[in-house]
Amino acid sequence: MWGPETISFYTTLLMVFSSFMPAINPFGGSMLFLSMTNGISHEERAKLARRIAIYSLAVLLVSLYAGNLILNFFGISIDVLRVAGGIVLFSTGWTVLHEGDADGTTVSKEMTVRHVYSEMAFYPFTLPITTGPGSISVAVALGATPMHGVAGVAGCLGGIVLNCLVIWFCYSNSDRVTRMLGAVGANALTRIFAFILICIGVSVFWTGFSGLWSSMPH
Repeated sequence: MWGPETISFYTTLLMVFSSFMPAINPFGGSMLFLSMTNGISHEERAKLARRIAIYSLAVLLVSLYAGNLILNFFGISIDVLRVAGGIVLFSTGWTVLHEGDADGTTVSKEMTVRHVYSEMAFYPFTLPITTGPGSISVAVALGATPMHGVAGVAGCLGGIVLNCLVIWFCYSNSDRVTRMLGAVGANALTRIFAFILICIGVSVFWTGFSGLWSSMPH
């Protein structure tokens, strides 16, 4: 028989994991990641995926334990965060949509291995593509929810770590799609997911804008 601490641990772990998974969407994010990294090898892409997973873990933990404090200190609401995040997502999608073909050689003239590692691992791959306004909002909400005992805290951390492991797995294996689809199919997939990212950006922006508009005195 499982004791109450064990039940609390697994219940919290599943709750946290299922809360973050739709917001992070590592499966869709891996396709965007693939479309923006066709100029690097599988090994470099796997290293970059590991780095993104680590950065995502850091972002979620900071948002969980200090998100409310940081937002309140700067006077930033969740809706403002969504508006800003939506603009960044739209901008990123627009850039990818109008860059070079995904033919396995280049996506951007400036994209080199060094450039990817030094400038793109955190932004835009981690923030806002992987851990965007949605996942940060979930982390802030969970941080405001009291966790019961050590088992609850451990389950919460376990759920976040599990999400980051899924991110790493999906991103590091994303190039298999290119091998299956070929250059033409991968290029088409790049355009499709870039357009989807633009739509997500508009949706996130509109959600935040609607919240701000409804809070205004009429």
